Amino acid sequence: MSLNLPHIAIVGAGAVGCYFGGLFAKAGFPVTLIAREQQIKPLNNRGLGIQWGERSEYFPVVASSNYAALEDASYVLIAVKAQATLQTASLIAPHLKSNALVLSLQNGLDNAALLKKYIQQPCYSALIYAAVAMTDLNRVKHLGGGNLIIGNTIPEQSEQGLELLSQLLLFAEIPTQLSKTIIVDMWHKLIINCVLNGLSAIAHINYSELLKSPGILEVMDLIQQECCQIALLEGIHLNKEHIKDLVSHVPHHWPLQLSSTAQDLIKAKATEIDYLNGAIVFKAKRHGAVAPINEMIYSIIKMREFHLGAINSSSPVQLV
Repeated sequence: MSLNLPHIAIVGAGAVGCYFGGLFAKAGFPVTLIAREQQIKPLNNRGLGIQWGERSEYFPVVASSNYAALEDASYVLIAVKAQATLQTASLIAPHLKSNALVLSLQNGLDNAALLKKYIQQPCYSALIYAAVAMTDLNRVKHLGGGNLIIGNTIPEQSEQGLELLSQLLLFAEIPTQLSKTIIVDMWHKLIINCVLNGLSAIAHINYSELLKSPGILEVMDLIQQECCQIALLEGIHLNKEHIKDLVSHVPHHWPLQLSSTAQDLIKAKATEIDYLNGAIVFKAKRHGAVAPINEMIYSIIKMREFHLGAINSSSPVQLV
């Protein structure tokens, strides 16, 4: 691999896409970013920057808004918001190499299955435990973490590509774990997001400030309990104490992080709340159950989106 590094493409040049694209570029891989028009010139002219503390490093990448730029990529990482998954899949599918491997770096449970509606190549899932934020059009700030858990969520799909993805990520010095229980792991991450993201966004505060808020630990516990109850209805058995530890781990290690939901609202953008607390609401209704705390958080974020003019009209959740 080190003699002839494969071409890596990142679809989506937000914080997650830029961070992992930057790590691949740092390791010497040729990296193409499918980015927004206003990002293309800074990325091509100045490179992709990663800020670690007070130190920033810039790495050469190619940025484009043309999906034809994917045609030489052996590995394609999807880093768009969950609500854009289907549209993105339809746009990139005609441009993928027949032997390309696709990895979703997105929040939510069902992105790989959504990608497969248009993409014939193997589509795998990754869970990201990293605190990152964009500080410029071509620079991302690393606030903590950075490890991935990858796995296969599509039973009829071969798992052979997972080992290749694992080797690729480790070669780029990205800590990576292969999981045989990726669905359970994805539920863990979903619950972490359901507990923290909406609350951080509603109050517009980081995780450290969130934990200082009176009574909030009890609310966090109620959200977690609801999520575990809905997971059980979906046939997923979770260890509640383990999840509680996972939730507490995030603010402890990344206290200054503002949730991605909060960051989206600051930019007057549609959030991924439909695929976080909204997904819990949707799944609860499918089973004739209720998740009132999650529904309240979901509704408040949708209200904020509406008044910012950023409502996602393609929401899969229909509140009644």
